[in-house]
Amino acid sequence: MSSKPTASMTERRHPDTRRIDSLTTHDMLTLLHADGRQIANAIDACLADMTRLVDNAAATLSRGGRLVIVGAGASGRAALQAVSEYAPDEKHSLVGLIAGGPAAALQEMETAANDYDLGALELQALRFSDNDMLLALTVSGKTPWVWGAMRHAWSLGAPVAVLTQQADSEAAQLADIIVAPQTGPEAVAGFGNPKAQLAQRQLLNMLTTGLAIRGGRVFSNLRVDLQATSPRWAERQIAIVMEAAGCSRSEAKAALAACNQHCRTAILMLLAGLDAWQARELLMENNDHLRIALRDKTPQLAESQR
Repeated sequence: MSSKPTASMTERRHPDTRRIDSLTTHDMLTLLHADGRQIANAIDACLADMTRLVDNAAATLSRGGRLVIVGAGASGRAALQAVSEYAPDEKHSLVGLIAGGPAAALQEMETAANDYDLGALELQALRFSDNDMLLALTVSGKTPWVWGAMRHAWSLGAPVAVLTQQADSEAAQLADIIVAPQTGPEAVAGFGNPKAQLAQRQLLNMLTTGLAIRGGRVFSNLRVDLQATSPRWAERQIAIVMEAAGCSRSEAKAALAACNQHCRTAILMLLAGLDAWQARELLMENNDHLRIALRDKTPQLAESQR
């Protein structure tokens, strides 16, 4: 087998880092840092496509569907991490899948990643339907397992999005929404794709944060969906209620105790002067969106919280 670099390898070599192995440590790190700035520029160019992705995913969740995020290898691990960090509870509609299953989160599963049919079977096992949405993560756009999942979703008429560096790849041809950050060649070619993966993780963070905001899990710039599952989280709840309602610690604790530690209900009680039952009922009428519930009850107060 020839060790000569392929044409694609030659194309991926960074023109500014060919002498990086001869630089001092400080100059090497300066060059790497400067090169990393391309990530922000690449993401900036994707904001219009990210807007479509967030709005479509939010619409899917609001009608009772799921957002299923899939990937192989590092992309699959990013999918699992994004879903696990989306919310403090498991009562949400984001699902992460990695080629090869949970074991692949610990080590590479190339056989699974190369299995086209397995990608479709994984979605079938989830009972994926046209009411759901698929987001595929594939830096190269060439992963067979990801193609299989995308083609299955596409065949059902479900909305399909892809996050990739290759906007003209086979995977992109199956997508309704293409998010393709162009981070440029890696500083060191031939092993991983750190810039591409970092851009992917930042875009996933934008997606999950945007969905949390659109889903009513955020009030002002505070997460209000926290649950008191441990002393640490109970303290965090108290701090959030104090900050959102502008109240004392004792008032926050009393409100939380009265509503079975439901953060949004406690805040609404304090801001609108309601009892626990009234506040919870008003929230339920407004799909747990605190700002909307507050606007219905006290429009002027809701505006003052902007």
